[in-house]
Formats: sequence, C-alpha cells, structure tokens
Amino acid sequence: MLFSHLPDEIFQALSGSNKTLIEAVLKDLADVFYDHAEDPIKDKSTIIESIEDTLHKLDTLSWHEDQKESFDSPKTIHDYALRIYHRLVNTGWLVEEQELYRVSVLMTPQISMLLRSLVEISSHGKRNYGATVLSILSNLEAVAKQPKERGVTLRQSAEAAREFSAHLNQILLGIRSLQRELFASRDPKAIVSGFFDLFVEGILIADYKTIKTSNNPFRFRRQILELTQDFLANPTTMGQVAQCYVDQQLITMAEAQAMVEQDCRDILKTFNNIEQRLERIDEYRYRLEKRAADTARYMDSSRPGMATKIAGIISDVAKFDHLPVMKQVVGSRFVGMASAAQPTKRREAPPPRIMTPAEVSADAIKFRDQQRRFHEARQVTVAKMQTYLEKQMASSTQKHILDFTISSVEDFVCFDHLRYIGSLGVSAKKLENVFEIQFTDQFVDVHDFVECREFNVVRRSEA
Repeated sequence: MLFSHLPDEIFQALSGSNKTLIEAVLKDLADVFYDHAEDPIKDKSTIIESIEDTLHKLDTLSWHEDQKESFDSPKTIHDYALRIYHRLVNTGWLVEEQELYRVSVLMTPQISMLLRSLVEISSHGKRNYGATVLSILSNLEAVAKQPKERGVTLRQSAEAAREFSAHLNQILLGIRSLQRELFASRDPKAIVSGFFDLFVEGILIADYKTIKTSNNPFRFRRQILELTQDFLANPTTMGQVAQCYVDQQLITMAEAQAMVEQDCRDILKTFNNIEQRLERIDEYRYRLEKRAADTARYMDSSRPGMATKIAGIISDVAKFDHLPVMKQVVGSRFVGMASAAQPTKRREAPPPRIMTPAEVSADAIKFRDQQRRFHEARQVTVAKMQTYLEKQMASSTQKHILDFTISSVEDFVCFDHLRYIGSLGVSAKKLENVFEIQFTDQFVDVHDFVECREFNVVRRSEA
C-alpha cells in the first residue's frame, strides 16, 4: 500500500487549524535533520530550541484548540514550542528515544523521505539542466570506455533522464493551468503579477533562454543518442553492463539485462522527443507572454492615474456578457483607434533546408590551381632569391647582369628584386653578407625583356 509505512495520524498535524505553524516548523526541522555533517539523532533540547527559533521569525502566533488536551493554552514562545513538539510526536513526525535520563529525537527513514519530498514541492522553482545533460553525457562516455567498472553509472543517467522528462511534463502542465487561471482573471494587476511570480520565478527553467542559442543545454543530444544506440547494438557491451548491474544490485542476469535495455530505451525516448515537447512548452509560453504584455501595455501610461482608469474600464467591460457599443471612443486619445496596440508577431522558425553539395567543374578547379600557382610564383621570399643566386653564380665570384638567365616566372621575379635586396628587411641581411650588388650609371636591355640599371653581383669573400 502507498501509506502502509506511515503512521495513520501523520497528516492530522497538517490538516488542523494550526497547520501554518506546523508547516513553518517542519520546514526548518528539515534543515536540522538533513545536516549531513552531524548526527541525525538530536537532543530534545536542540529540537525545542529550533522550534523556538522558527516561532521567533513569525509575525503573529495564535493557537487553536482542535481537540481537548491536558496542556494549558500556550502563552510564551516556549509554551508554543512545547505544544508543537508534542503535536509532532503524537502524530508520528518525531520519534523519542530515552536512554537513562537522556531523551533523543529522530525521524524514521519513511518520515524523512516524506518531509524531504514535501519541502521540495514547496520550494519548487527554476532548475538548470545544462549540468544535468552534461552529467548524462559524461556517465555514458564513462560506460563506453569502461563498461565493466563504470556500467552502474548508466542507471544514474537513466534516472536523470527520467527526472528531466518528468520535470518537462510538470512545466507543460503548470503552464497550462496557469494559462487557464490568468485567462479567467479580470484583474489586470493580478494577470501581470501572476505572470512574473508564478511563471517566470516558479515554472520556467533557469536556462530556458539558452535553448535557442548555440550554447543550449541540449547541444550534446546527438552524442547521447549515439552512445545509447551503440549500447543497444553491441551485445558485448550490454553483457558487461548487465554483469555490473548484477554485482551492484545482487539480481539475476536476466533481470539485469532487462533493466539495462529499459534504461537505454528511456534515455532514447527522452532525448528523441525533446524538440516536440519544447515546442509545445514554447507555444504555451508565447500565449502567456502575449497576454501579460497586452495587459501591461494597456496599463502603462505616463498620465497620472491613467493606469487606474484603464484598469477600471477593463474590469467594468468584463462584467458584460456582450460588449457594449462605445460610440464616443473613437475620438478619445487614450483608448482611441490610434492607441490600439498591435500584438507582437511570433517569430516562426525557418523551414528546414536540405543541404546538397555543390558540384564544381573540372575546368574551374584547373583554373583555380593555375591562379594559385601563379600567385605563389609571384611571391618574393629570401629563400627563393638565395636559391636563384646560388644557381646563377655557381662557382663564380662575379657575374654581370647580362649573364643571368630568366627561364620562369620565379626567375624573373627574383631577377627583378636583386636590385632591392637592401630594402627587403632584416631577413635579407644574410644575402647581403654573401653577395654585393655593384651598380653603374648606364641602363641596359636584358634579353629584350626588361630595361634596368647595369649592375654586377660579386660574391663576398669569407674574410
């Protein structure tokens, strides 16, 4: 049974007239018993002091007698703490253990799990799933590398995926219920405040705004799906992971294999349908934002008292089953035709486009290679010039300009830049140290190709 492990009177404390005090005390007691660095068995005095600290935070204290008790009505904070403490003990939330004169207080595992769940429900808010998806990917990669030692982490990945899927369902259902609640409201202030308090702060996940960006939390979905599909397609890996399940959970091999397959399919189901579920969430989110934006637009005005007037008009019009005909509205400035708000258009995602490789002709590739070789030949480098000079000078110590040969584009570029060795920068210093260019005042025609000043190239001696 669902409640077979809980006391029958467990919810009496939360259903009476004093449930507000009990709820505040239980929420703070959860922090006391969940302190992982301390002993879970507490002294009775510690628990009472914690209850008193909680009551000091409350604005007002009032105790209602739901049933006859042997205690007098509480008058001080300590009396309130004792009354609440005995109520928690009588209803099964707290368990007393006495050793001689020392009274200890503890929570049973079932009660502790129940209180933890209730606290999580009350503090349900925004979550960040970027780290969750990344942890699933890290666990799957660890399983792929070491299935025998790390196979049990597949179970953790599946649990995280199921929890993530359940939270998306909670977001979807929460937005739908909030949408019906806000659409039924006729109070503009309640619509705007409810949008921000209930939706933005309570339902929306923390990294929702990054879903449409390149750094979205689901950018690792493809790797997760590929790793999981590889597990299902590889019987060896499945057997090793199942053996790890057997060793860790002490179950049979057949049960372990079925569990591993179910975990893999849950991960695949979660991340295969993520886009459709996010689109539905985005659809409801757009409707809520549009309703809140339209309401805030009509309430926003720079004129004193205009927000109150417009809110009153909207509230009065909402009382009619059929909208009345306003003959004098067109000429009015604040609710006229010119001030009618245009709803923002929703941005539609671009349709998918099939990517096809472009065919490049052989002639274009040949022409591109020719251009590339021509540009490379025109580049002037010190290494090219040194090779050209060593080839032309050979063993000669001196050579005239007309004795140089030009057989290619590279030779012409190097020959043309021999005159400018001194201006080629620091990298050409080693050429100046080996060769000297001696110019004359005469101009000569070299091979009927280029006319330039006459010069001699002289190889410098090592001394």
